[in-house]
Amino acid sequence: MRDRFAEEGDQSRVPLLSLRDVRRHYLMGDTLVRALDGIDLAIERGEFVVVMGSSGSGKSTLMHILGCLDVPTAGTYRLAGEDISDLPDERLSLARNRHVGFVFQQFNLLPDLTVLENIALAMVYSGAHRRTRWQRAGRYAERLGLADRLRHRPGELSGGQAQRVAIARALVNEPAIVLADEPTGNLDTRTGGEIMDVLYGLHERGYTVIMVTHDPKFADAGTRRIVLSDGRIVEDEPGRRRVASSPDVPADGPGRGRRMRPFDLLRIGIREGLLAHKTRTALTMLGIVIAVAGVIAMSSFSLGSKKKQADQIRALGANLVRVVDARLEGEKLSRTRIAGSPGLTLDDLQRIRQHIPGVVRAAAAREIRLNVVADTEQPVLPRIVGIDGDYLAVNNLELAEGRPIDRADQAGSARVAVLGHAIARRLGGASVLGRQLLLGGTPYTVIGVLRNRQVDTEGLEATGGGDSNYDLLVPLRTILKRTRFLEMRSELDEILLQLENEDILAEAGAAIRRLLSVAHRGEEDFRLVVPLDLLKQKQQSQRLLDILTICISSIGLLVGGIGIMNIMLASVTERTREIGVRRAVGAARRDILYQFLAEAVLISVTGGMIGILVALVAVAATCTAFELPIVVSPAMTAISIAAATITGLSFGLYPAAKAAAANPVEALRYE
Repeated sequence: MRDRFAEEGDQSRVPLLSLRDVRRHYLMGDTLVRALDGIDLAIERGEFVVVMGSSGSGKSTLMHILGCLDVPTAGTYRLAGEDISDLPDERLSLARNRHVGFVFQQFNLLPDLTVLENIALAMVYSGAHRRTRWQRAGRYAERLGLADRLRHRPGELSGGQAQRVAIARALVNEPAIVLADEPTGNLDTRTGGEIMDVLYGLHERGYTVIMVTHDPKFADAGTRRIVLSDGRIVEDEPGRRRVASSPDVPADGPGRGRRMRPFDLLRIGIREGLLAHKTRTALTMLGIVIAVAGVIAMSSFSLGSKKKQADQIRALGANLVRVVDARLEGEKLSRTRIAGSPGLTLDDLQRIRQHIPGVVRAAAAREIRLNVVADTEQPVLPRIVGIDGDYLAVNNLELAEGRPIDRADQAGSARVAVLGHAIARRLGGASVLGRQLLLGGTPYTVIGVLRNRQVDTEGLEATGGGDSNYDLLVPLRTILKRTRFLEMRSELDEILLQLENEDILAEAGAAIRRLLSVAHRGEEDFRLVVPLDLLKQKQQSQRLLDILTICISSIGLLVGGIGIMNIMLASVTERTREIGVRRAVGAARRDILYQFLAEAVLISVTGGMIGILVALVAVAATCTAFELPIVVSPAMTAISIAAATITGLSFGLYPAAKAAAANPVEALRYE
């Protein structure tokens, strides 16, 4: 179509507009309405055609077909020599945008746009740059006496000014044809005369003007007068004006072959989707905000909790393996001892040191219950543990003061003790070194105090971790030599091993189990505990909570999506006439579809972004209050935004498709 419109030879040989046996029939209920019933019409370039007729004669239908807003049921319509009767919507909209400018009786200005933006509207759909649009729209506004009204909105204009804006909008793409539908119908006599003078001026400049009117005083105002009745032309007479002989109207408008720019799509979505009804939009996106904030916050809480637990495990000894006595009783204990198993002993510790590779530190421990008497008013209720080997190093414990229990203490069964930080504070803080404590009536001398280790062991019960701040450590061999125990009880409660790295935990654990099974005559009177593995198992069980959070958030997204669909359907209904206006200036169905889809997606994505901000604030506040690490998953954040986008697309598609499918003629008539 471009070449035919652009070739001067073709334009000189064929009429600008040619209708041959054009019919437009449609059903109204069970009645067949013959709006146009066999129209033959040719209009040359530079004509000023006045179309008249009674109400229902077919004037508006003829105007809509000439302006490419409607297509004939039968017959041929040629524009500049090319048959456009059966063109697809995309090309028909392109022809309307480039070659036709509409001036409506009702003005049909978009109330949320300024005068400048209303004038430039057609250029949005021709793909012109914004700067080019503003410059050209400003130029046409100045020509029509609107230079001082560019920033005003339609509600601030008089009827004559509004119609001038409509004429400027019709001219801004520099079309060859101006279609004026009752341009003076809503104006007083003086203002109507001014508008007619504008149309006469356009005709003198070479525009082809086709005007529909009821006013008999304009019957001879053009170069031709056409009268319609019952869908047929009953009169076609010359008027008093002459055909413009030297048209200076370009054959095409700017930006040929280009469509709406993505930036304009985004701008329309923000301005007319997000900002048009702020309160309603905010309430609509609330479901999205809650869903996204919920999933990110819960994910962050879960990750923070897991990280805290992992840090605590590493503080207790990340590469730790604990061999724990089963503490059998009664018949089971007797049967095990008869089978030849002595229980967990120091010999087992020695075997592991000799035969298990990768063990860098090893220790033994036995807990004992003894009454503690000290010269203090506060009760002292420590966990008394007899230790041997590298107990402090295996458990990542450090001394704040004093010295540790050494080999000499073990060999001499010395009555010495190392206190945990909390126990030392109860006994008087820094003055406890050298003090005497009675353990089961036997005096022990304090030789050291452990450094405060701020590890919250709550939630780590399954790993066997304890709070060393409340421990009272004594030499294991002193316990074994000086204290009586139950018959057949194991020598040790546990053996603690620190390996080279986490990667050999599983392999070393299996080797330890085989070694001790042989030493214990196959009796299962011990168990192997790998705190890091237990932590992983516990965290695995927390996935159920994560799944539940995702399900709840999905319901929130669903509710938000339904809200978006509801608001978009209401928006389509409210903006029906706007859809008709946009279609009249050249918007294709695709442009309308993308516009409303962009609005839905922007609502959901904006809700998602706000949800992320809400989640970050909530996570920061909550994690600070509960002393959790602040961990935000980038993957979960990206998934949340993607989910919000998909929600907007999915639930905005039907309203957008409904808007795109709207008949432009019916949309323009919508009240």
